[in-house]
Amino acid sequence: MIRKIPRAAALVGALALGLTACGDVTVPGSGAGPTGATTAAPAETSAPDDPTAATTTTEDEMQSAKPVPVPPSATPQLPTGPVPDAVLERADVQAAIQDYAERMDVPVEEVKVAGYADVTWSSGALGCPKPGMMYTQALVPGHQLVLSVDGKLASYHAADDKPFTYCANPVPPVGGGATS
Repeated sequence: MIRKIPRAAALVGALALGLTACGDVTVPGSGAGPTGATTAAPAETSAPDDPTAATTTTEDEMQSAKPVPVPPSATPQLPTGPVPDAVLERADVQAAIQDYAERMDVPVEEVKVAGYADVTWSSGALGCPKPGMMYTQALVPGHQLVLSVDGKLASYHAADDKPFTYCANPVPPVGGGATS
């Protein structure tokens, strides 16, 4: 006599068989071997060596995006205050100033540097996650630059040795502030 197995039991059995066939997983680049846990590496949309290349926004879309100015009272986490001349003279800072002037449709002379901090970002999103995107989950040393036009602040974020990019909805860095 053939015994019928309920569908739910068959499904659970097939699922259990499939999971046991997976075995141990080693996370590439972690330096750790199999641990018996089935932990997969986080999916990412960028090359592992470049935590800033995680977005798929085209250059034209980025160039045409107009910033939504954030009032200073709504962004207490933005680093503001005096900025050393050495930072002001950097090419990446000057490029960010030029970008913000174009976004705001004002002369470069109207853009003021309101603040700067060396920070640690909590992921490859660099404090500017985009909905639906996945990012490298690792601490990323970098910088936060705050620019101002007519008192309206804008946040620009970068990883070390990478250019600044505009961030419409900034998320505070690890610790909520500067590392230096």
